[in-house]
Amino acid sequence: MLQRKVRHATKMLLVVALLILTGTNAIAQSSATVNKIAKAMTDSLAYLQFTSEQKPAAEKLNNTAASELMQVAKKARADTGFRGKALAGQVIGIMKQRNAGLQKIFNPEQQKLFQERKVAQMADVQTKIMIAQLDLSDTQIQQVYDVNLKYMAKILEDKRKLDAATSKLGKLKESQSLKGDMKDRDKELKKILSPDQYALHQKHQQEIEAAIKEKMQQKKG
Repeated sequence: MLQRKVRHATKMLLVVALLILTGTNAIAQSSATVNKIAKAMTDSLAYLQFTSEQKPAAEKLNNTAASELMQVAKKARADTGFRGKALAGQVIGIMKQRNAGLQKIFNPEQQKLFQERKVAQMADVQTKIMIAQLDLSDTQIQQVYDVNLKYMAKILEDKRKLDAATSKLGKLKESQSLKGDMKDRDKELKKILSPDQYALHQKHQQEIEAAIKEKMQQKKG
């Protein structure tokens, strides 16, 4: 029952994010909309069962994040060049900052639960980015989230094995496994997205991969 409620809250949050990122400027400037997004964020954390002392702190962090997401959405609508990795970086940064603040108020049991939900949280963030980038329909939002959730656990496990591999052959093997899972995920996404959406998705993926490679080369240098 609780899992169903959390899933519903996550879906609600994604729908609200779509309204932010595709709505009118009047909607974007509404404090009521910010409050609605913040509430959806708080509801999505219901499984943590915040105490009466913790809840106000969590709500404050979510209000701050919601307001910042609104500003990013306004910028994305005003500047068509603010898409791809730039937009993704902004959204991820906001959510990371919020999560860091939340973890400061968690007790040990909540910290454990939060980490166990990491896969769902990352799938949620990934879906938010795709909402902003691809203008997903209400139906597509849930479908894309389900695919992201399905493959996020596999991708994270492959990444863990790749980082742990010590031999060149081992790293090559895990790298191929990682690429294979990402290709399988994209095959499922292709069935959900329109041709234009999928082409744009691939373009953004290539931009992000190029940015990651650039950072890795900088570290080696």
